Amino acid sequence: MRTEVMKKSNKILALLLPLLLMSSVSCSDWLNLLPEDSVPKQSYWKSKEDVVSALKGIYSSMLSSDLSQKIWLWGEIRADMITDGRSVNASLNLVRQGEISADNSLCNWSSFYTTINNCNILLRFAPEAYEKDESFTQRELKSYMAQAVAVRALMYFYLVRTFGDVPFSLEAYVDDSQYLPLAKSPGSVILDSLVLQLEGLRVNNSIPYQYGSAAENKGQMTRYAVDALLADIYLWKEDYASCVVVCDEILNSGQFALIPVPKTEAVTDQGDTVLHPSPAGIYDLFQSLYIDGNSVESIFELPFDRDITNPFYQLLVYQNRSLMPNALYINSDIFVPSAKGDPEYFDIRASINSKGGYVWKMAGVTYDGNDVFTVENMTNNLIIYRLAQVYLMKAEALTQLAGQDQEKLEEAYGLLRQLRERSCAVETTELERDGSGNIDRDLLELFVMEESARELMFEGKRWFDVLRNAKRNNYSKLNYLMSIVPNSTTPDKVYSLQVKYKNFNSHYLPLPQADIESNPLLVQNPFYDTKINKP
Repeated sequence: MRTEVMKKSNKILALLLPLLLMSSVSCSDWLNLLPEDSVPKQSYWKSKEDVVSALKGIYSSMLSSDLSQKIWLWGEIRADMITDGRSVNASLNLVRQGEISADNSLCNWSSFYTTINNCNILLRFAPEAYEKDESFTQRELKSYMAQAVAVRALMYFYLVRTFGDVPFSLEAYVDDSQYLPLAKSPGSVILDSLVLQLEGLRVNNSIPYQYGSAAENKGQMTRYAVDALLADIYLWKEDYASCVVVCDEILNSGQFALIPVPKTEAVTDQGDTVLHPSPAGIYDLFQSLYIDGNSVESIFELPFDRDITNPFYQLLVYQNRSLMPNALYINSDIFVPSAKGDPEYFDIRASINSKGGYVWKMAGVTYDGNDVFTVENMTNNLIIYRLAQVYLMKAEALTQLAGQDQEKLEEAYGLLRQLRERSCAVETTELERDGSGNIDRDLLELFVMEESARELMFEGKRWFDVLRNAKRNNYSKLNYLMSIVPNSTTPDKVYSLQVKYKNFNSHYLPLPQADIESNPLLVQNPFYDTKINKP
């Protein structure tokens, strides 16, 4: 996706397809199914090239600053790893305090629905181009349509996890005659539909395993990206057996690998044998994953470059940045310092994730340097799925399937151990076993969550991880959500936010106020409905 051809095509697309992709259609317009403009069918969808251009437009729309920022913010801002920066963003600060209103900019979902409708348009009209263009093969048609289905599913998965019940449509809206207000569909129904769609792509073998270059394979939806997304949805749905099956397809494919970090043994002054991670190895890991991108560990990521730069500069890099790592909590509770007394023995993820008040994996130019990106050079990709998350998803699913089956619990722990060994995790964050050396399932459940926090820190996953674990079995572990509150908000808001979280509807954002007002069928999340008296 980052080839010169793709870059040029994206620039041309911005001029040729503004009507087709409806980039100017507002959130309210789309949900009311009343687009501002339409594309005459007779002037488009005549050839394979038209479909290719539309597909490139779908991927380009995912690079918009609004969509890519929200992919990250929706998974981080309400959790415990991030805090206010040197310049407070009022909207985000209100979210952190639990004072969320329907007109908060974080609740605007228009960029997601724009991408969804782009997908629906391609799915509706691509077959017409196939019928008109004899050079257009059925295999190519299936591939382009499968990618649109996969991107659409990814967008809906973010919406369901963030808002709960949302408007759901698989129909393209391209002209004024289609006006029809759209009501919400239950999140569970939407997820069931997404599973059927994604499993259909797998059964029909319609989505390619690869496209060519590493950039194309990581920047477009492949079979493996579909597998990762499907495993994530299965985990959210508590279908753990299916999650394991899909994770295994990725793990057994031989197409991905954890980037290794060499280590050497050393003996501390206390006589303990420890490992020292290679500085060059850490540098290579950081450079491959977070600077160069498209690494052997990556499954799907949003590809930025000098033409379309990463939009996180003001939030995370600028001197007066809006957000900073919650450093005191991270360095004392998440990465508990080793008791071995050896400064060269440490969990490398601690320094990769944050450094000097920066989210270093987003801001740092190199692992061991002091330089951060300039706004013009923000070219680092945004990782959506990588192999380490597949290890974590399978470990979580196995833990839930195991009960007290020690064999399954050991298998789950073995997956985590591979991540910990790669990162030189220290003894103070190790899993505690009982006196017989057995693993307690509840302790392992918590340990999986803690390892996910360490491994995927600042990758837009934390809030979703905690909420998924909290809501399991009808919120039997609501305490997980309560436990992050002291580090996710200001001290004066801790009690009120914990009270709010006892109402499960508060775990999802309010629907945008503009859409509530313009769409008579759209009903607000009851927690935020000012007409309802909340306890």
